This record gives sequence, C-alpha cells and structure tokens, in this order.
Amino acid sequence: MKILIYDVHASESGALEILNDLYKQISEYEDKSIKWIFAVSKPEYKEQENIITLRYPWVKKSWFHRLYFDYVVTRKILKRYKPDKVFSLQNKGISFYKKPQCVYLHLPSVLTDHKFNLRRDGKILWLHQNVLKKMIFASLRKVDKTIVQTQWMKDALIEKAKVKDDKIILLPPDISTNNIGKFSDDKENRINFFYPAASYTYKNHLTVLKACKYIQEKGVTDYKVTFTIRPDENKHTEMMYKYVMEHNLKIGFDGSIPREKVFKNYQQSVLLFPSFIESFGLPLLEARLSGSFIVASDSPFAREILDNYNNALFFEYLDYKALGDHMIQIMTVQKYEKINPIEIQTHKKESNKLTEIVLNL
Repeated sequence: MKILIYDVHASESGALEILNDLYKQISEYEDKSIKWIFAVSKPEYKEQENIITLRYPWVKKSWFHRLYFDYVVTRKILKRYKPDKVFSLQNKGISFYKKPQCVYLHLPSVLTDHKFNLRRDGKILWLHQNVLKKMIFASLRKVDKTIVQTQWMKDALIEKAKVKDDKIILLPPDISTNNIGKFSDDKENRINFFYPAASYTYKNHLTVLKACKYIQEKGVTDYKVTFTIRPDENKHTEMMYKYVMEHNLKIGFDGSIPREKVFKNYQQSVLLFPSFIESFGLPLLEARLSGSFIVASDSPFAREILDNYNNALFFEYLDYKALGDHMIQIMTVQKYEKINPIEIQTHKKESNKLTEIVLNL
C-alpha cells in the first residue's frame, strides 16, 4: 500500500507541529511494508526504507506557484507514485483524485461568523473567508473523512458546509507527553501575564494593550505582559508597538520562543488568551494542565477546553475593561480556590493516531 501525505502548506506554528507529529508516528509505525510519500514545502524529513520525502520550497513564493503545484505538479506526483490513499493536511482534498481521501481541517477562519475586513485583517484572511471557503466546503463534502480538533468546529462543519456527521472525526491534540510543570501560586507569578500567539488580527493583541492602558489609569502599574511576537513583523505589530511606547505599557515583544520556555512560562505567569478564532487553542489546554490562572475570550473553543476548570475567567473578546478587571482581580485577590489540574474531557474519538485513521479509510 502507498499513501501520499499532502501538505505543502505547513512551514510554521501549529500546522507544522501536526505534520511533524505525523512524521514521527509514521517513522515509529511497525508495519514497514506500507510506503509513505511526503509532499511538503520546507520541512526536511529524513527518508527511510518506506518513507519518501518530496520537497517543494518554491511553493511559498507566490499564489501562482501554489496554484501551479496544486494543478500541475500534483498530477505528476499522482501519476508517478500511484498512491492508494491521500491524507491532505491542507484543509481540502485533491479534486481530481478519485481514491480514498482524508483531510485535516485546521482553518477556523472558514467556519467563524466573524466577518474579516480586507483592509484591517489583510488579504489572506479575507480570501480564506470569501473565496477559499466555498472550495473547501465543496471538497469536504466529497472526501471520505475530515478531521477536526474541537466539537465547535465539527458542529460548524455540519451546519455551514453540510458535511455529514459520520464523515467527521473529532481528534483533539495529544499533548500527554509534553513536559508541562505545575503553576507556582505566588505574588510575583500573579503579576506576570503571558500570551503565546502569532500576530494575526484575530489573535486580538490590541484588546490586551487597551486593557493594560485601562489598568494603569486605575493606578495598577506593577505588572508585566509578554507577547511572542516581534514589533517589526508587519504593519499591525508596528502599530501595536507604537501604542505601547506612547502609553508606556509594560509589555514585552519577545518574539518566537522555544516550546520549553513556553512550558516554563505556564509555571510562572497567568495565561491571557483573547483570541476569538481558533481550531483548538492549545495554550488553553497546556495552561489548564499546569494549573495556571487563565483569562480567555468567551468563545466556543475556550468554553469547551476550559469546561469545569475553576481557575478560568472569561470576557467578551472586545471588552478590554472586563479583561483589565480580571487581571486586577488575579493580581489583588489574596486567596483562590485551588484545584488539581485534570485532563480535559473530550468527545469519544475513533482513534488517537493519525496513521490509524488514514489506514482505516
């Protein structure tokens, strides 16, 4: 049997982590008679006896290069390797491939009710919602299985894309092997706030800035917020950095940090998570497992992940005053009801391994 892993999209953040995890699963899979072909962009995976890696880094140059790959190069790959199945991790299947296909959907922007603005949010998010969404929905109605990470995405896929319930697999991320330490509750850690997120507008950093300005106007100045973005990434981050400087806010733009440091921050800070669109929101689960205090947007994914977690506070995602009040509450209230972190309860899954899902198509 030959299986094509189709993912030239993934090159950073969560999408790349999923692809890396899949490669690891396949590398450790006992049955070496199954041939796996990885079609990727920038990742460099070691080829093995039953694993072939096809790299196309030029795909990232432009939309034209991506379209050329999708409709010309992909046909050549299928003709040469003749896979029996395809597992696409880039939100839609291959329209001209007629054998079994499974798709991993990790693009929440096509399912949200929030309307993206071309000027404010950028062309990529606008295109996802107004152009690619129709193509993705049509594709997912045809493929054999679609994998999503949360119940809210499954419900939205059924309602908005009209995909049948039995064709959707709910598979939350498996982070049981991550070395996440426990939160240490003391005064210093309660005044440190941490937000690990990319710089997309829907990540909602601006509401954090407004909340910090608000609490400073109320006389609270002994705090610190850490972002994992750089001030020079794009016009949006440049605008935010200017806002921070103008109002003398205590916010650090640390840029991307190693996973080990992210886990360390859960032990030593309060998680802020104002993002209002996520396929899962992994930091919420990681911080929950650490026992940290969490302030999150009142969104379906956050409510799902933090269900029955007593150390979480919620706010309407644009209400910076409510966010600021929650921050003050955590910094000033002397005693909280402490709970032992527990594993999040999820809906029944058909499998906990991506490889098993693909092989069972």
